[in-house]
Amino acid sequence: MTYWIHIARSIDRVTLHKDRCSEVPSIQASTDYWAGGWFDYPDKERALAAMEQAGTNEQRRCPLCKP
Repeated sequence: MTYWIHIARSIDRVTLHKDRCSEVPSIQASTDYWAGGWFDYPDKERALAAMEQAGTNEQRRCPLCKP
């Protein structure tokens, strides 16, 4: 199962999602530093490690897909 993290630097938050979550975009959009972006990881351990290194103050898990 693929996991996605959404880094939103403008609101200082990173969120973990499962690959089938309705919030995950179907088309990869461009990313920049302040807007952040969507990044996929092959397993949950790597996604959690990326969340730790994202440099944001708030880390959360998606309330819709509950990864």
